[in-house]
Amino acid sequence: MTHLRLDELWQLLPQLEELRPVQDLLLSRSVPDPRHAWAGSGELETAGARLVGDGMSATDAAELARRAAERTAQLFAALSRALTALVDEDRPAATTALLEIAALEEAGQDPHRAEAWARSAFLVARDDRDQRPAGLALRRWARAARARGDLTSALERYRDGYEICHALGDARAGAEAAVGAGNVLEDQGRWPEAERWYRRALDLLDEHGADGAAERWHALLNLHIVLRSQGRLDDALPFLRQAARLTEDDPSAVPFIENARGQLRQLQGEHTAAEEHFRRALAASDAPGARVVIGVNLAECLLAQRRSLDAAETARRAEVEALSHGLVPRLPEVYRILGRVASERSNPDAFVLFERALEIIEDRALPAVEAARTLQAYAEAEARRGEPETARELHDRADELYRTLGIAHPRHPWSEYFAPTNGTPSDSTPSDGPLHSHE
Repeated sequence: MTHLRLDELWQLLPQLEELRPVQDLLLSRSVPDPRHAWAGSGELETAGARLVGDGMSATDAAELARRAAERTAQLFAALSRALTALVDEDRPAATTALLEIAALEEAGQDPHRAEAWARSAFLVARDDRDQRPAGLALRRWARAARARGDLTSALERYRDGYEICHALGDARAGAEAAVGAGNVLEDQGRWPEAERWYRRALDLLDEHGADGAAERWHALLNLHIVLRSQGRLDDALPFLRQAARLTEDDPSAVPFIENARGQLRQLQGEHTAAEEHFRRALAASDAPGARVVIGVNLAECLLAQRRSLDAAETARRAEVEALSHGLVPRLPEVYRILGRVASERSNPDAFVLFERALEIIEDRALPAVEAARTLQAYAEAEARRGEPETARELHDRADELYRTLGIAHPRHPWSEYFAPTNGTPSDSTPSDGPLHSHE
């Protein structure tokens, strides 16, 4: 069997956008290096250290080419419909077609392209008599902007979309926009403002009698999260209970509810109970992205119990989940928790994991907040190993990024949170971020 490592292959191949599917395929097929299985260095390995394995067969190449051609055909077919509709002065049809393209780009994990097409859809729809397509285009524009880390633009688009939907009396669409605005504000640590937007979503649904709308439990759950983040646990709990009651017959909501319960217990210092909730959330989820997030939360919970080996094993399972489904953007959060585990175990080379996370963030042009979170965790690890100057430099870089993004409250230092005498921090959740019920 070849011992060609993925990072060696990446150095040999040109870094071209059209090769992303090839990279994702090789990542999903890669295997751990058996030579390091029982070595101490295995604790520090990242995806790049995995072996290429059998490479890419002619059949694989043909399948990737077929998928690329199919996606291109779908894009141009939708563009054809959009152009025909514009010539026929049918702006709603043109908007719908352009939003189909935005959805294709979003499914392909390219928020920059998704945002560009959603913006075009809005430009087509903005002067039309029926403003519902314009409201939808704004919401999709906002979602893409948030995915690529432009929180300022995302918030503006969500607000504009909310105003349109509110004026039209479209409660569900308006609630979706309000929850989206709340999500962005929560990303920025602006919790009182996020709370107001989640309450605005609920008020709009109440006003129009939209009792059964899924947007209601989304808003309730996110309101619980933002209240919990402010340390208002007594205020937060009723909203979690309401969301749980509304979703009793909805299996798709179980991972969100159980994950939220786990984070609540984690904040209360009830780590054993938190672990049970995270495991239920993980068992109930069939969405790979959610499984990665929940797995990271579970790993942090295990680390809080000083079960560092169990935490590492759980994080590695999350890594495999991300790799096998081509979810490379999820890897930095996995490597952050693995870096914390290595730091907890006093491994002097824990920095390797944080550096790899930063490399992925840069290579994949991930949102800057991912870099800020990584730098913050990296700084804490350096401080732990007695490198105050390096830690200070990394903290300064993280703080500058947070300021640039308008984030007022960075993630709570994990080393403080896990201190045995610590209570319930009032300015954070126990992981890099909750598994939101998004708009």
